[in-house]
Amino acid sequence: MTVADVVIGTVDWSRYQSLDGPATRFGRQSAEFVAESPVAGRRELWEKMENHVFVQDDIFSAAEPTISVLFASLIDERPQPVRIAILDLLFHLVQAASYRADDLGKRCLEKAAAGGWLLVQEAIAGPTVVTDACLEVLDIASPDCANFARLNLSH
Repeated sequence: MTVADVVIGTVDWSRYQSLDGPATRFGRQSAEFVAESPVAGRRELWEKMENHVFVQDDIFSAAEPTISVLFASLIDERPQPVRIAILDLLFHLVQAASYRADDLGKRCLEKAAAGGWLLVQEAIAGPTVVTDACLEVLDIASPDCANFARLNLSH
């Protein structure tokens, strides 16, 4: 069992909303998204997130626990394509949250900022594609962490 699996199991997903109503099944979908899977299947997994937890520049309340799941999933070893997908979804959620002037947007940004140092570690230790993805999230959620990472990049 991974750290992300533990986090997913602690969430009462029925308390949150996705595009099509209560996010009751979203925990299972989140687990599938962060799991190791063939690159060919990543598009289908992405579609389970897009237009469900976020749509264009807006998010649904299921984004809040999803951000925690995404950060938890970065703790365990994952293949690079999965890490990039996780960071890409994190970027979309954080970017959409930054456009909201309500409590949901604020809470999501706070969750992302709290994980800033984990993204700094990923950015410094990872290949360029991971570094770039981390910096995109950090530029929105924690500019101070983004600046620190840029000052300490070895590539």
